[in-house]
Amino acid sequence: MFMARAILAQEPAPPQDTSEQRVNGQVVRPGATRMEPVPSVWVVLHRVGKDRAAPLDSVRSDARGTYGFRYRRTGDADAIYFAAASYGGIAYFTPPLHHALVKGDEAEIAVFDTTSRSVPISIRGHHVVVSAVDANAMRSVTEVYELANDSSVTRVASSESPVGAVWSAVLPRGARGFRVTEGDVPASALQFTNGRASVFAPIAPGLKQVAFTYDLPAASFPLNVPIDRPTQVFEVLIEEQKGTVTGPSLKEVEPVSLERRTFRRFLASDVPANTLSVIDLPAAVRTSVDRRYLAGLTILIGAAMVFALARALARR
Repeated sequence: MFMARAILAQEPAPPQDTSEQRVNGQVVRPGATRMEPVPSVWVVLHRVGKDRAAPLDSVRSDARGTYGFRYRRTGDADAIYFAAASYGGIAYFTPPLHHALVKGDEAEIAVFDTTSRSVPISIRGHHVVVSAVDANAMRSVTEVYELANDSSVTRVASSESPVGAVWSAVLPRGARGFRVTEGDVPASALQFTNGRASVFAPIAPGLKQVAFTYDLPAASFPLNVPIDRPTQVFEVLIEEQKGTVTGPSLKEVEPVSLERRTFRRFLASDVPANTLSVIDLPAAVRTSVDRRYLAGLTILIGAAMVFALARALARR
């Protein structure tokens, strides 16, 4: 079963309260006209911290779908507590529990039936971040997608082959060194084969973020970025003072900075399907600096910094 990892990317919790904590919630699922209670579902209280991660308690939801826990915070002050319910082999969970008493919407766990049939999954955001060229004439590229399942069922993979994936996106020719380090989809559920990034993790109704990084030779530019589905927000960031980015409705806006590195920013809204964006960047320039030093520096901070920037902008 899969559990979204976004809960680990929340802002640090407030100072730890060692008094008794409570969460009183309800497990619900879509009905004909409203959300209906789901009885007899196991709900588990979890704690995830740097010191340890483990379930703390469990209970079955009652006839009204309600559940409740009492607990105390211990150990790592930044540890995250949340409740999760398993339904149809998929885990659904509350947001992190930050208050002494959590109830109502914050404690509600919505669960859904599953289907391997096609359901509408739209692209709310697509962010492409391209780094400066490194000593090996390579550029690090991070892509972040915000996907929205606009149905009332959780979409699951129909098979383990790419044709059975829940969702996929085209990859540029020559891409290599794929990394999946953050986002709502774990590395084990994202495959890079046959020129596509294929997602095999379940996508429940609502938003899910898919993010990955790869390397491209500088000679791959100008780079064509096909937009094969309608995209609500399309964004390209380049760490080059020279270079151009073109595409439907793309306009350059104020640049952004992170860790003393500045990225030019290009933004478009409501981009139609079957269109194309072109990223044209300067050719690689030879450097007299020790190539081994620059390559190591790129490995240590380059991709991680670019990815952090993409994540930060995706949350705006």
